[in-house]
Amino acid sequence: MSRRSKRAESRARYYIREEAKRRGWQVQHASRGGDVLEEQEIQSFYSDIGLGLDKPDFLFSLQGEPVILVEAKNDADKINQALKEAMEYADTINSNSNYRIKIAIGAAGEEDKGFITRVAYLSTQGWTPLVSNGFELTTLPTKRETDLALIADNGSTTVSIPSSVEFIDAALELSKLLRLAKVEAPLRPKVIGSMILAMYQGEIDLQETESLTSINTLIETAINESESISVEKKAGLIDALTLSGADFNRMTPFIRRIVAILRRLNIRSVLQTDTDFLGMFYEAFLRYGYDNNALGIVFTPRHITKYCVDLIGVSPNDKVIDIASGTGGFLVAAFDKMMEQAEGIRMIEQVKRSLYGFDTNPTVWALATLNMFFRGDGKSHIEQGNSLTVENRASVEGKFTRAFLNPPFSQEGEPERDFIDVAMSTLEPGGLIAVVVYAGIFADDEHRLWRKEFLRNHTLMAVISLPEDLFYPNASAPTSIMVAKAHIPHRERNVFLARIWNDGFNKLKNRRIEQAGSQLKEVFESFNNFKNGEGFHSELVIIVNGDDLADGEEWSPQEWLPQPEIDETVMEHLMQSTIKSLFQTTALFPELADVVKSNFPEEPYSEDESKLDEEQNDGAMEMSEDLPLNTTQKLSYFFKLENGKSVGEKNFTDGEIPYISSGDSSNSIVRLVQVPDENQIFEGGITVTAFGKAYLQPWDFVARGNGGSSVRVLVPKFNMTFKELAWFVAQINAQQWRFFYARMAIKSRITRLLVKSPHTRLYNVDLDIAERIQNFKNDLESYSEL
Repeated sequence: MSRRSKRAESRARYYIREEAKRRGWQVQHASRGGDVLEEQEIQSFYSDIGLGLDKPDFLFSLQGEPVILVEAKNDADKINQALKEAMEYADTINSNSNYRIKIAIGAAGEEDKGFITRVAYLSTQGWTPLVSNGFELTTLPTKRETDLALIADNGSTTVSIPSSVEFIDAALELSKLLRLAKVEAPLRPKVIGSMILAMYQGEIDLQETESLTSINTLIETAINESESISVEKKAGLIDALTLSGADFNRMTPFIRRIVAILRRLNIRSVLQTDTDFLGMFYEAFLRYGYDNNALGIVFTPRHITKYCVDLIGVSPNDKVIDIASGTGGFLVAAFDKMMEQAEGIRMIEQVKRSLYGFDTNPTVWALATLNMFFRGDGKSHIEQGNSLTVENRASVEGKFTRAFLNPPFSQEGEPERDFIDVAMSTLEPGGLIAVVVYAGIFADDEHRLWRKEFLRNHTLMAVISLPEDLFYPNASAPTSIMVAKAHIPHRERNVFLARIWNDGFNKLKNRRIEQAGSQLKEVFESFNNFKNGEGFHSELVIIVNGDDLADGEEWSPQEWLPQPEIDETVMEHLMQSTIKSLFQTTALFPELADVVKSNFPEEPYSEDESKLDEEQNDGAMEMSEDLPLNTTQKLSYFFKLENGKSVGEKNFTDGEIPYISSGDSSNSIVRLVQVPDENQIFEGGITVTAFGKAYLQPWDFVARGNGGSSVRVLVPKFNMTFKELAWFVAQINAQQWRFFYARMAIKSRITRLLVKSPHTRLYNVDLDIAERIQNFKNDLESYSEL
């Protein structure tokens, strides 16, 4: 064997190891608790296995028993040879030992052309392909698939749904290949949809001169064979999904690798299950693929579309619409729920006629239709068109019982409220809607009149705030679910408001991965109890009387939910963070040590002293009253609130006065500036950024002023010590969850913020802050001299 062949075959073995890990196998040696042995390790570990001098590439064990034999080759054209040799090695073991190997796998290929896997099972009929739902598995079986195959013992198994990690890995690889093939970003989702449909229909001819023709032929055949799609829609689908022209001709050298990546997902088998394969794949591809947001889709995560369907419920008798259906996530979730309950052919056919949708983008429309096609619903009426036009609005007005919607975010000329109004118009009286929408419309003054009019015409049932990173990495827009009942005025009805900050996923390494502690179930159960008039307790929820919202007041849960009691440990941590920030900032701006106000805030008390006389108190802040203790009041009770008024920091020259912006680092100090006399200078105090982050400023400063993103400045109304100011900073920061981009910490909002003063006076027991910061600076300078 040539050195090149050895190198190529070693890469094939590397692929098998990586694929095994992806599919849940432990690839370390069996003596260390792993599942996999390689070549000579097999005979060494299983001395009675009967292989003699033969050395297969891999042997996989399940619960200590050898069950799978794998042979690798360095060329995809040798896949049949690889599988034949794997079966022969298994036959040798079965003939010469007490072990019984029933699964043989051939894996062949190299990185440039992709890897292909074929799986065979030894049943009473001999070696046959291992299948699930009538189609061959096209990647290494998982442990579960292996176990189920051995139990069935007839050459079949139950396919496992690919994990989110498998979908994301495939999405990233495919996106990279399409970029290398110079396929423009908006066309990449079309390529993937077309190839999935082609692979669903049959085998793609992988010869470069024939591959595109093969894909297009398979697409046309699959669509034309559908009996339930209209002739007009068939023509539109074929046109939307056909790959032709220079964009796709450049792709031909990469098709073999693209097919190999898609085969890893067991496309044909998984598409026969009740899993939303295409939706899950597109969620990964459009969310994590490079530049794929160029298609203009903000993809609603599949667990949220299902959640919305569960919130308002659907039955086989419902008629369902999504006027901005995207790739069909809500319609698929509703369809699956309706089909679970459908009994008999007549009801099943009724469900298939009961789903409608619109999307303006021809590619997105084709993908949504394709998604419903894979669900067995060729009759769904998903139209390519703008649902906001007068003609389209009239065609669906008052015809539906359930509506779902995730309107485009911040689309010029088509605000989210217009989509909501049109969706409401499609419902008959009493019909229900669940909308995932940009949270700004529930908070800002611009939508106050809209909120007021909505309640005059409809019933608001619930607003549920969702995690801000829900759409990461495509968008960081804060969103909420709105649930409403159409054409029944709200009047005094109560409203269910809830906040979810853990939806079972967390942002990590450029993706959202699963985590424990999801709050979706708790809120769902609480909402069901609310609808049924039953009692419940949840710190995530508050019930608000409709009268309190009648004049267009905020619907944001962040406005109404009470602040949970702050644990003493948490409070101490927040106070320490406040003080720590001062020293971290001094490390970046050493000059600050020279401008810290002495005895800040010129506290008039110490632990053992009464009020200072006028001479000692000369020049102190103008505070005449003692701080009321253990008192819960609005922030405006304890502080005078002002907006920063200074122009942008780029308008100032360098100086010695801190310029406070709305950043969340370095105590919000951008730089030190020279301030002209006409600019306002604050003599120390507390600053709050536009996003609700509070800092203590023991020096003169200027504060940014720019409407909603201005810095707010808090000046104490009572005599307070340094530690008491830090206490209030901590109280504010404990409620930072109330503020986000669509709900900034404007003056009117933080004025209403409820805070609690300490139980007892908090005295400074060591050096005052000016001395401590000066000592810190001196220490830093001494360390730098070493």
